[in-house]
Amino acid sequence: MSNHLPPTLKKFAPAKQRRLDALLEKNAEGKITASEKTRLEALVAEAERLMVSNARLLVEFSKSHPVSPPSGAVPVTVWVKPEHAGP
Repeated sequence: MSNHLPPTLKKFAPAKQRRLDALLEKNAEGKITASEKTRLEALVAEAERLMVSNARLLVEFSKSHPVSPPSGAVPVTVWVKPEHAGP
């Protein structure tokens, strides 16, 4: 097994994440202004770029550090019955 650690993933600064959360909430409530909507769209686009960048880092890491199952391991199937929250 490899001793290499996965890459450090990028994330929003806490203040930026709070702003995004607040704007998403205002948008969901229908109480967002046009300028706030523009800011929200910019933050969402930035978050999407960040997620793609992190995904690329993880793909490259997984390609250069393949993981093999432990000796004697056997594959299993797990069945899950999702419960619906609504009526």
